[in-house]
Amino acid sequence: MQLTSDAFVVLLTVAAIATVALTVWLTPKVSGSGIKHVLARLGVLVACQFVIVLALAVGINSYFLFYSTWNDLLGTTSGPVKLERGRGTGAQPAKPVARNVSEMNKASGLHDPKTDGRIEEITIRGARTGLSLDAYVYLPPQYFQPEFAARRFPVVLTLAGYPGDPRNFIERQELPKTAKDDTKAGRTQPMIYVITRTTVAPPRDTECTDVPSGPQAETFFAQDAPEVLSATYRLAADHRGWGVLGQSTGGYCAVKLAMLHSDRYAAGASLGGYLKAVKDATTGDLYGGSKLVRNDNDLLWRLEHLPPPPTSILLASSKVERDFPQARKFASLAKPPLRVDTLFPDDGGHNFGTFRRLTPEIMRWMSAQLKAG
Repeated sequence: MQLTSDAFVVLLTVAAIATVALTVWLTPKVSGSGIKHVLARLGVLVACQFVIVLALAVGINSYFLFYSTWNDLLGTTSGPVKLERGRGTGAQPAKPVARNVSEMNKASGLHDPKTDGRIEEITIRGARTGLSLDAYVYLPPQYFQPEFAARRFPVVLTLAGYPGDPRNFIERQELPKTAKDDTKAGRTQPMIYVITRTTVAPPRDTECTDVPSGPQAETFFAQDAPEVLSATYRLAADHRGWGVLGQSTGGYCAVKLAMLHSDRYAAGASLGGYLKAVKDATTGDLYGGSKLVRNDNDLLWRLEHLPPPPTSILLASSKVERDFPQARKFASLAKPPLRVDTLFPDDGGHNFGTFRRLTPEIMRWMSAQLKAG
């Protein structure tokens, strides 16, 4: 009979009940004052309590499984322990990805890497999510200069909106040129910009969300991308050297990543982004019908109901933007340790003209938040 079997527990329970009944029946018969009667009464009581305690111990063991077999209880379990190895590879260090010099260097006026910097093209493949994304990487001139050979540079993940074309940051907003000129003038420190889109599962707009039973976009940007980038470039090892910048949908993603993953991103900057969780024809149901998941992705809700994260946020939006009220409310709700700075010009629409006008100031703000090394 097994130690934890129901039959054994029932047997001992019945025995305990029977012992109690027997004790009640025998006690009057051994009620005399002689030594034999005293010993008899003591024996009856000890036997009764032993069976009751034994029944309780077996019942408790059967429920919590402290000992699963008689050998386990008696300490006689023996025999070799054999490890069965699975087929997976387990945790593996990320490997550097192929770096290709972009054809966009010439059009951007980047001729000599040591004086102008360089744009490269890479593909980021996520080990955790299985997602992949092409990206442009702007490396500052210092990255190629011998005196900076040991330096680990701050990095800014730069996200286009939905559906988004990251080339707009390079061609229309002239991000590499601004970075080069501002660094040369001492307005910003040398930083690396990884320029990509938020659309990791086209044509769906995932809003950088870990979709239940769907694409794990948030994990891709919070874990997969930083791991691959760190294996490929000399990037700051500490989270204080990592920032995320985005416009429109990318702005929402930037603030969300900085808030939910302040251990990875020390700063997030939104250019014309919104702050509430959305659901429309391009997103589908991102939250699996769960109000809890939707609230978790609603940045205004998080500020109103959860402790503020230790990160820095910049909200840049003209006062005539449709989502400006969200930005103003978000800023008003901010409490330490969260820091929220704002850039609210009086005019300007949701267009590249406004984006280009505000981008340099956002880059300077980001430079002030991040640390090299």
